[in-house]
This record gives sequence, C-alpha cells and structure tokens, in this order.
Amino acid sequence: MDRTAPKLALLLAIGLCGCSSQRSEKTVLLFGAASTSDALDEISRNFEQKTGYTVQTSYAATSTLAQQITSGARADVMLSANRQWADYLDDHGHTLRRCDLLANRLVVIVPIDASVEVSTPDDLLADEIRHVALADPEAAPAGMYARQALEKMHLWESLQKKIVTGGDVRQALTFVETGAAEAGIVYATDAAASTSVRVAFEIDPDMTEPIRYPLLLLRSGEGRPAAEALYEYLQSPEAEDVFRQRGFTGVAISD
Repeated sequence: MDRTAPKLALLLAIGLCGCSSQRSEKTVLLFGAASTSDALDEISRNFEQKTGYTVQTSYAATSTLAQQITSGARADVMLSANRQWADYLDDHGHTLRRCDLLANRLVVIVPIDASVEVSTPDDLLADEIRHVALADPEAAPAGMYARQALEKMHLWESLQKKIVTGGDVRQALTFVETGAAEAGIVYATDAAASTSVRVAFEIDPDMTEPIRYPLLLLRSGEGRPAAEALYEYLQSPEAEDVFRQRGFTGVAISD
C-alpha cells in the first residue's frame, strides 16, 4: 500500500499547525477530501475575489486529514468524503457546525484506449484485468465504499490478488491513467476530471451506504470571520454551481 502521499500530507499539516499562531485573521485553512480538490480550488479563488480573504488548502484522503486534525493541525473548515470520519471529529470535540453538502457515486474506469471489454462487475474477473485500483479500503472513503460494493456483489475475495491501492482516490485514478492498472473504482467526479480514462459502468448506488460529503466548521475556526464566511460560502448557490459542473450532486436526496 502506497503511504507516501499521506505522510507528505501529514508533514504539510504539521507545518501549517506550527505557523497557525502567526496566521492572518484574513486567512482561512481549508482541508478537503482529495476528490474535491478541483472544485474547491475554483471555489476558493471565487471566494477570495469576492471577500478579500485568503484560502490555504490541503488535500488528502479524508482519513489522513481527520487524523491530522486530532494530532493538532489547526484547520478551520473541512469537507469530508464520508460521514464516518466526520463523526470521528465530532466524537473528539473538533466540530462546531456541520451539514451534509454533497453526494457522489462510484464508477468503474478503464484507460481511454482500453481494448478489453468491461461492462459488468463480473468482467473485472477476466484474465486480461490483472490489476484493479482502489483507494485504501481500510481508511480512505472511496476505497471503503468500493470494498462495500465488491463485498455486496460477492467479488471482494475473488479480486484480492488483483487489487492495488493508493492512499486516496486520486492515486487510484492515476494508476489507471498511467496503465499501472487495467481498471479502477473511483468517484464519478474523479473520472470526469480525467481525459485519460473512460467510465466502463456505474456501480449501483444500492451497493454502498449513501456517499455523502459533510462540511465541517472546526473549533480552530471559532470566532474567525474568514472561517465562518467560507463555511457559509461553500453552501451558497455560487459554490453549488461549481460543484455541479464538476459532477457532484446536492443532498436534497432522501437517504
């Protein structure tokens, strides 16, 4: 399992934590799940232009970010890729406010020029598919959801020898983009962000628990106008437009 990115992200968080006492009141630190990086970069730029505040961002697997926060990283706002890690931060007393912001779905991807026909889950068992890329199924939300789906489809055990894992969903995407894996399971939004892969098929949403992205205003952002403004802006119609353009859906969907 590739742990390089989480380790680098932890070092970054430690550095951010160390300089937090010198942070300007006009600066807000935003932690975001790797799958939200493209959308949050665009939204952050729009927010900065609109408000005059500065947004510092850090992206990694939600599990990595949550553990960084409990280890002392002073993030103000976080967009988590699942409810479990948001609950973890709640339980450790790090959350001031919280709402479910986004929804996503899982897809199976193959390289854009793949010659192997993959149109059903059972096709992943074909000899031509030697590697199936996932995010870390023990901790990263995309990998956890992928494992749920494969277990429910009775494929998890059969695919064990083929599975290669990355620290987060973007690493799993990279494995397929570079040909290191013949197929992968990622969020639909990650597939949409790549010109090097195509969607083979969408995984039935009933195969996993609902894929939801909680937005958290963290205790480090308490009393900080920049943090509170960003938390509110991420729920605005302007931000929603960007998220939808990137393939996310809202959560006005009953579970």
